[in-house]
Amino acid sequence: MAWLERDGLHALQPGSPPSPEMLDDMTRSYQQQIRESPLWDEMVREFGEEEAERILREFRVEIR
Repeated sequence: MAWLERDGLHALQPGSPPSPEMLDDMTRSYQQQIRESPLWDEMVREFGEEEAERILREFRVEIR
């Protein structure tokens, strides 16, 4: 089950929580997907590439 909130996308998944290494891999994959999306182009236009990269580093996969 997945849903979108103001603080991001939330999902419930069965099974054991991912390891820290898996979370890092998932974060890298998520950030790459953002770079390949129209959202990235919009972020670069609005903020410049350096600031867009800084903002992108805040796009993280987390376990709460």
